[in-house]
Amino acid sequence: MKIGIVIPTYNEAANIGTLIDKIHGYLHNLKDLQAVLLVVDDSSPDGTSTVVSKYQKKYRTENFKVTLLSRKAKDGFGRAYIAGFNEILKTQPDYILQMDADLSHNPKYLPAFVKAASKHDLVIGSRYVEGGGTPDWSLWRRLQSRGGNFYTRLVLGSKISDYTGGFNMFSKALLLRIDPKTIGNTGYGFLIDLKFRALKQADSVYQVPIVFHDRKHGKSKLPRSTIIKNLLLVPRLRMQSRD
Repeated sequence: MKIGIVIPTYNEAANIGTLIDKIHGYLHNLKDLQAVLLVVDDSSPDGTSTVVSKYQKKYRTENFKVTLLSRKAKDGFGRAYIAGFNEILKTQPDYILQMDADLSHNPKYLPAFVKAASKHDLVIGSRYVEGGGTPDWSLWRRLQSRGGNFYTRLVLGSKISDYTGGFNMFSKALLLRIDPKTIGNTGYGFLIDLKFRALKQADSVYQVPIVFHDRKHGKSKLPRSTIIKNLLLVPRLRMQSRD
């Protein structure tokens, strides 16, 4: 199996090296697995791309490679993923995995993703199934996230428990059917739109329980306006699916 891992970054110099080492540590012993890790950096002023360049030289083997796509400016979370998907598809992976760069998505779950992908074309990392969680969140943040996911499931369907998480794996065939470049939502609503489309196209779905921890270095990039935008996005997606 060959997998492509897409990680968008902006000012993640303090995290990206540790993340790459951890990803390699959990994948390099898996039998018959090749991995290409693509960092999509939006010209981070903190030198994230310079750090990634060092790891390109460190990891350049047949089974594990690190690559870098530098974009000229910060142009939206969704567009970063679209650019990354387009680039990683050129390497002809069997599966494409998306994850955050801030270490909130623990690479220890990667073997579970790979195992599930052998039987399912869509694998979702979920905080809201048995074994998952958000232990260092405040009560208010938990209520916001659970409430938002409950609302989204109510409107879009309850095949999965976590619509807003960004730790997911798609088969190449599924990602091509989704055609992410046609998704107009460039912010964090991109994740909801992407999953909704994937669920309509997927043959089989599996949820890997994940424990999500807040970043230790840097600041969260989730705008406060995102919650309102997503609340408005969800019914619009539902209406569009009926056209």
